[in-house]
Amino acid sequence: MVSNSFKLLQIICNKYSHRLVWLAMRDIQHFKDELKARGLRVTQPRVAVASILMGQEKRRQLSPEEVFSQIKKTKKWNCDQASVYRALATFVGLKLVNKSLFQGEASRYALAGAADTRAHAHKHFFKCRECQSVKSFHECFVSKKEKELENLGYRDIAHHLEISGVCPNCAA
Repeated sequence: MVSNSFKLLQIICNKYSHRLVWLAMRDIQHFKDELKARGLRVTQPRVAVASILMGQEKRRQLSPEEVFSQIKKTKKWNCDQASVYRALATFVGLKLVNKSLFQGEASRYALAGAADTRAHAHKHFFKCRECQSVKSFHECFVSKKEKELENLGYRDIAHHLEISGVCPNCAA
């Protein structure tokens, strides 16, 4: 029984690996194994960027500049800023990292997760106008409209909702 379950899990993982990979990623070694499995080299910049993103509490969104700054602070890796941008672009292409665009600001990046595997990928954020912090939230009040559009023939629907204001820390 265990053998059949394991085989089924392998088939699912092979078919949907781009969606399930971060469910199993708990540390940098899993990340390295995933890069190798996809035929990519494990480079110092890729490991550095992945390590910084994995270290973020609650999958906080970071700009490339913030990632680079944190890499420099650690002094563990030899990595230039261009390599950070290339690594992030590679991870987005592999669906290992999500890229979010915010009005008037650089793109931000966070690890992809199980919640990102829904059929209609979408994001919701609150951005503080004072400290520029970004907090994601998961309640979706746009799903009904997405279903209406799908019924009209639209496909591959996604949305990004940004609400701005002043966070409780800045308002105090």
